[in-house]
Amino acid sequence: MTKVSVFIVLFFMIFSVNAQVSIGRSVSPTNLYIRGIHEKYFDFLETTTSYLIVPESLDFEITKEIISDVWTYNDIVFVPAEDYDEQSLMQKGNTIIRIHDTGYKLERKEEGNTTRTVNAWFAYKFELISYYEVTVNKKGKKKPDILKLADICFTQSMHHRYKMQPAYNVKKAQNIIDEPDIYNFYLGYIKNYFQILNKGLTERRTIDLEEKFIDESNMKLLKDQTLYAPEWILKRINPFTGMVKAIEQPEKLFKDYEHSYEMLSYDALNDKILSGEEFYYLMQTQFNEHQILSIINSVSGAIIYSAERKSYKVSSKDIRGISKLISE
Repeated sequence: MTKVSVFIVLFFMIFSVNAQVSIGRSVSPTNLYIRGIHEKYFDFLETTTSYLIVPESLDFEITKEIISDVWTYNDIVFVPAEDYDEQSLMQKGNTIIRIHDTGYKLERKEEGNTTRTVNAWFAYKFELISYYEVTVNKKGKKKPDILKLADICFTQSMHHRYKMQPAYNVKKAQNIIDEPDIYNFYLGYIKNYFQILNKGLTERRTIDLEEKFIDESNMKLLKDQTLYAPEWILKRINPFTGMVKAIEQPEKLFKDYEHSYEMLSYDALNDKILSGEEFYYLMQTQFNEHQILSIINSVSGAIIYSAERKSYKVSSKDIRGISKLISE
């Protein structure tokens, strides 16, 4: 049997598996690769007006209050998602921050007009795009030159990941069935991510999620402080079926962590951020096979540690490495 090696990229609506901030010209929505941003584009971006399209799942007035308090990069206007008109805002000098929730899969055509999925990628994020030029053709149709410059990504819950699989079994999902679709799509986390984005754009910095970063002086503060971590990092999944295999005990995961730590649920950690208390928390980002671990300041949003590797789980080795950096 001869197989035709033709690949087609198909698009379908689905939530993602990730959580962090990237600044740079995206090469592809299915990987972490970015290019640097030319100074002329930073010059242009600073002069634009940003329009944040607030999803219906977030309280509009509270979102406006929280983000207005941390956003200083350029003028910002808040638009409810239900009122968003893409065509009317498609004008030179407008920057749009909106939810991108497209999934991608790669299919192989085989003999007999059958297809087989050979790979899949997911993306649920705020994406920042800017209309660098907008021309109108003779038929009145707009043709925009779009700069894709930044993403704020979010972490899909174990249950939602599992629900997307053909082998989903509600009985096997009982220990995770009450989870939200996205662990950290809450305003405490979102506040910190917009602080990271605002600071990075203001400083004209590229943020590459594949680059390791360690703020040694602030890491040492954790010798005398408690590191907070979300309970979802204890869950172990089968990367092929999405089913939870086990829930690890925190004592086992943190067995080599020589300092104080505390596990919190996703919503309790969010509320703690919104309380205004200053502390550091561990955040896990899963972008397909790439895992990014970061440590974030709850008040400033400053990242003091970030490291990427190919994995589907936080391991005791990851935690041991963080502990060593604190102790040095």
